[in-house]
Amino acid sequence: MRTVPLTVPLTVPLVAAALLLPAAPGHAAGEWFAPNVETAIDNGLGPGPAPRGSTVADFTSDGRPDIVTITDFTQGDVLLVTGDGDGTFTPAGHLAGTAGTQGLDAGDIDGDGDADVVAMSTNTLKVAYGDGAGHFAAGPSYPLTLGGQVEPRLLDLDGDGDLDVASMTFTAINTLLNNGSGTFAAGPTTQVPGTCALAAISPARLNADNKGDLFAVDGCSGSAFALRGTGTGAFTVTGSLYLSGLVPEDITAIDLNGDGFDDVATIGSFSFTLTTALTNGQGGFTSSVGTTQFGGAGPTSLTAADLDQDGRKDLVVSWLFSGAPGVTVLAGNGTVKLRKVADFPVGAFPQNPMVADYDLDGQPDIVTAGPGSLSFLRNTTP
Repeated sequence: MRTVPLTVPLTVPLVAAALLLPAAPGHAAGEWFAPNVETAIDNGLGPGPAPRGSTVADFTSDGRPDIVTITDFTQGDVLLVTGDGDGTFTPAGHLAGTAGTQGLDAGDIDGDGDADVVAMSTNTLKVAYGDGAGHFAAGPSYPLTLGGQVEPRLLDLDGDGDLDVASMTFTAINTLLNNGSGTFAAGPTTQVPGTCALAAISPARLNADNKGDLFAVDGCSGSAFALRGTGTGAFTVTGSLYLSGLVPEDITAIDLNGDGFDDVATIGSFSFTLTTALTNGQGGFTSSVGTTQFGGAGPTSLTAADLDQDGRKDLVVSWLFSGAPGVTVLAGNGTVKLRKVADFPVGAFPQNPMVADYDLDGQPDIVTAGPGSLSFLRNTTP
């Protein structure tokens, strides 16, 4: 491993925007999570605005969740931070060959049982093979087309049991198909009609055929799209839904009503909204407009997980525009509209929330990455 020198910092427009906005109301400390604990890390300006600038996996095979996160606002490389098993972390080095990363994902792509990383820049996907001991070997790179945002996602697109890659162009979904040993070949490209700048995608289960499906959201039209996988790496657009949120920033799959099929949740960064909608188990939406509720002051990312372990998925939304940035937790209740639990302050400019059992007590916790630190929220649900 080597350390990639940091480049000259760029101006961060979000900082200026945040300073112009009034502070949000005080954030109530709910019983679901204890106050945040921060670990200092050397990541410069932080992971930046990509839908997934950080992700969690056990890269050291010790049973403790670790994190990889982008440094210096997409102008640096990828930093590995290993979990200590108590909600704190130890920086463990930078991944060689990952300079310029703007979006990433992690999973076992070569079938050896160890977590690997795919790191995408504006035009290239790079592979870093993990050895299960916290070390990475630089693998091949693959050309990809620039999109509205940079986001590679790992999922099995062709049903052969290994992880493939889906990513966005401005108006289409690109794919790379795994050959079974952790290298990829170019797969089909699926155009998404009515889009001009796809902003985020999310793996989903839209019907019962067990082929890899996706949700996608367009930053121009404010519409979400359901894309059913064909099993070949291509998709069929089976549903679209207009969202009222201005400038959709992220999208996630979440089974809201417990029918076994994923519904959708998106956030609007400049309308401060969270919008949800149900699907019909066939890849279509059950309404023409989503259900909108407050999503925090400048929401940037969201994650679905069963936080209170009641069998229903909940949502965690990170937000930026406030004197005390944080995450909002919303509890799933079997309906399209979730119940807000509380706002929980975390470190500055938090990006995508990562849910895992960081302190090994059997309950899912939350970590966010921002400039200079990781923020840990310990789960205290009964």
